[in-house]
Amino acid sequence: MNVYFAGRAVLEIKLVSLKNSSIRNQILIMFLVVILPLFAASVILLVNMRSAVADKLVSTANTKADSYRNTIMNLVDVTEAYMDSFTADDEVIAFLENDYDSSGEYYKYYGRGPHQKYVRSFPQLDSIKVYMERESFLYNNDYMYADEQIRAQEWYKDARLNSNDFIWSVIFNQTDKKWYLGCSKAVKSGNRVVGVASAMVSDSRLNRMDSQGDIKSILCVGEGDVFFSNYDGVTVGGKIEFDESIPLSRGRTLLKEGLLGFKGNVVTESFTYGESFQIILLIPSGVADIELNRYTIIYGGYFSLFFILSLLIIVLFTSVFSRRITFLSEKMHAVAGGDFDVEISDEGNDEIAQLYTDLELMINSMQTMMNDVYQAKLQNEEFKFIQMEAEFKALASQINPHFLYNTLETIRMKAFCNNDKETADLVKKLGKFMRRCLEFKDGEVTLRSELEFTNGYLELQSARFGDRVSYSIYSEVSKDYMILPLVIQPVVENAFVHGIESCKINGRIDIRVYYSGENVIIDVNDNGVGMNDTKLAELEAKLRHNDTSSGKSIGLTNVNKRIKMYHGEQYGLTIKTKEGEGTTITITLPRKPAARISAENGRQAENER
Repeated sequence: MNVYFAGRAVLEIKLVSLKNSSIRNQILIMFLVVILPLFAASVILLVNMRSAVADKLVSTANTKADSYRNTIMNLVDVTEAYMDSFTADDEVIAFLENDYDSSGEYYKYYGRGPHQKYVRSFPQLDSIKVYMERESFLYNNDYMYADEQIRAQEWYKDARLNSNDFIWSVIFNQTDKKWYLGCSKAVKSGNRVVGVASAMVSDSRLNRMDSQGDIKSILCVGEGDVFFSNYDGVTVGGKIEFDESIPLSRGRTLLKEGLLGFKGNVVTESFTYGESFQIILLIPSGVADIELNRYTIIYGGYFSLFFILSLLIIVLFTSVFSRRITFLSEKMHAVAGGDFDVEISDEGNDEIAQLYTDLELMINSMQTMMNDVYQAKLQNEEFKFIQMEAEFKALASQINPHFLYNTLETIRMKAFCNNDKETADLVKKLGKFMRRCLEFKDGEVTLRSELEFTNGYLELQSARFGDRVSYSIYSEVSKDYMILPLVIQPVVENAFVHGIESCKINGRIDIRVYYSGENVIIDVNDNGVGMNDTKLAELEAKLRHNDTSSGKSIGLTNVNKRIKMYHGEQYGLTIKTKEGEGTTITITLPRKPAARISAENGRQAENER
């Protein structure tokens, strides 16, 4: 309890000290009191973001591991089903047992045999190799004699020993000198093994294993035989001796370092599906730092910009506010000293300006009161009451940074209360449009946001021109497409100023957004007065040279220059026009700028009035 009262006493002392400061200093102190906790919260957020980024990367790796596992299991199911049919096929067994007197008889039998049928019907397989137990005078790339080198391979010995099982292993093909993932099974005639068939699957068949970005992938079969790897520290055909500290048999684990000399996060997935498989995903330690640094730069930049702009606005506001209050105080001191000839004026229409008016009224009232002592006393008492009330109102209703929006809202509500709903709606739209203009920032915005902003401008112009103007907006491009801000609206405004306003017939503006090859096209078409060849040539020259010296077509020049600087010289504005018939301005943009377009299909929307 004592601590509570002590803290309260300290707070009251601080508030009294604050009241003794100037109004400008009070506002600046309150600004710092608000902004410093925000800064501290931002720092804490960035610190905590490191673990969030790491969790996101691990979650992505886990999702990829699940996808890879499903791919491998599907491949195992289909391959073993085909190999089960192939090794049990009577024609295959007969082909391996028959003796051929001539090469013609051999190739005739081979040509009508089932081998090619199986390969063609299963596109996931690169080939099926059959290793024959007995020697023959003819061989080819599909049927070969199992010589001593082949018989010494572990997969071959396992296939003969476990003749009813499928043996998955990494096999080096001597023919094309490549490594393959092989599914081997013995071909038996009765209980006698007459050969071993191996289905060959190259790493290109598992191209989904080639993970995008900085996450590296390794696929192992059996006892650590590497079939796929896009990590430089591990080669295909090699063998990984797993550390006992990595419990792959228990499934997915997360380590910091130690695998293959790799430093970073390691996500593993081990499963047995006919054979044991190990999926290893490597997340370098620097990836999270890169992501965190990117977020730090972005959010730090936003916060710094916000802080600087806020500070400038506060300083400017307090300077103007303090100057007006100081000037008013000086005039009031002069009046208090008996000088009633002071000049009082203020360029404003707010509460401070009202104080100036009240001061002028006070002077006139005091001069009148001097003519009659009794009346002066009564008027003096009334004046004190009015003065105290005016000062209280002035302190209770100071201007805030959102004065403009509040004023527009007041106008809208008054119009609404007067049953002038059209004016109220128009003021509301104007407020939204001005807010968007004042909130303009660098970087890209969505196509949805840009079209909504342009539509708001068109609604305001439609209210101005009435039935003289109509418009439509049509888009077949995804609304999540990223576009530079203020690209479409300046072109539409140009169409109004130079095309529609001078047109004697009803004007129309059509906006169409669509794909054209590798580009996104935005057409802004009007049926205004158009241009002759001379004016068109002058305008095109201004666009080429970014010429704004004449003060005309600055909006078009600015849009064209920003697009070319951001996307490249092949993009920008082109103009088609015919005098007396109208103008079409085409905005050309890349279809997938910086790969920031969402994968969803483009949605079509049309708003027409």
